[in-house]
Amino acid sequence: MRRTQTALQDGGSLRLHKIASNSKSVLLQFPKEDLSKDLKDIDIGEDDLPMQRSLGLSWDINADVFTFKTSLELKPFTRRGILSTINSLYDPLGFTSPVTLQGKLLLRQMMSNSQNTGWDDPLDESFVQKWAAWVDSLRFLGTLRFPRMYSNMSVEKATRTEVHIFSDASKDAIAAVAFLKTWNETDCETSFLMGKAKVAPTHGHTIPRLELCSAVLGVEIGEIIREQMRLPSECFWFYTDSQVALGYIANEARRFYVYVANRVSRIRSFCGPKHWQHVPTDQNPADLATRNFEAKDLAESIWITGPSFLKRNVICEETPEHHEDY
Repeated sequence: MRRTQTALQDGGSLRLHKIASNSKSVLLQFPKEDLSKDLKDIDIGEDDLPMQRSLGLSWDINADVFTFKTSLELKPFTRRGILSTINSLYDPLGFTSPVTLQGKLLLRQMMSNSQNTGWDDPLDESFVQKWAAWVDSLRFLGTLRFPRMYSNMSVEKATRTEVHIFSDASKDAIAAVAFLKTWNETDCETSFLMGKAKVAPTHGHTIPRLELCSAVLGVEIGEIIREQMRLPSECFWFYTDSQVALGYIANEARRFYVYVANRVSRIRSFCGPKHWQHVPTDQNPADLATRNFEAKDLAESIWITGPSFLKRNVICEETPEHHEDY
């Protein structure tokens, strides 16, 4: 980092500053004026390192974990106030997606049952108790701690690296979540990478089509990870509990309607159908985000930990099974 800072300064007069690290030895390599604001006024060799903000998250440097700060302030019971509360929880990696999605679904219910559609019009009072309960549940997020490091093994030094992405859908939502699995000579580790959950369209979509949309969401996550981690597509494995979606993806002969054909084409542009496998619903982490889910259950859920079969020291292989064509 110090060499990079010097090279940028000398080569392009670009000053690299506001530096933070969980390593005190790294911080001591930089002058005080180049450190982040909260680190300038402490004795790095003696004092505990203060909390930092990283990617919109709170970063506890001493423990090297991400935490969440939630505001339980009840804002006006209007569309604007509710959206403000939902969006106040910034989580770009999707740790809390199953929880924030419940707030978005509740807002949609309120809007569909309300005659007032303005941003500052009061919403249906029958939802006040449900909304207050959801806001109160956010306090559990303040107790969560997620390691900043994906794995104790270096990705560059790992003997094998795989990314496993799960997708699912319901009439209310679509979701996808990715896990990193790394091996060394004797063992393997599995860790949460990122997840996304979206409210499903209200009309015009069958469950099989929504399952296909969730598969596309999984591919979109895969594209982000492939670019950022510079991994080949062969390292990626996808899972869904929908046999219909697997049939769409594996089909080589039938011509689909444009809607289905476009999404199948998008999926297959990333990797072939042999990298898609079926997973039982109770072992599909993405299923949690498509149904009612409480914040207090998040830390120990398979959305964060991954399914048990992923922790086995077994290398994933191309699926030989034939999926029925649709």
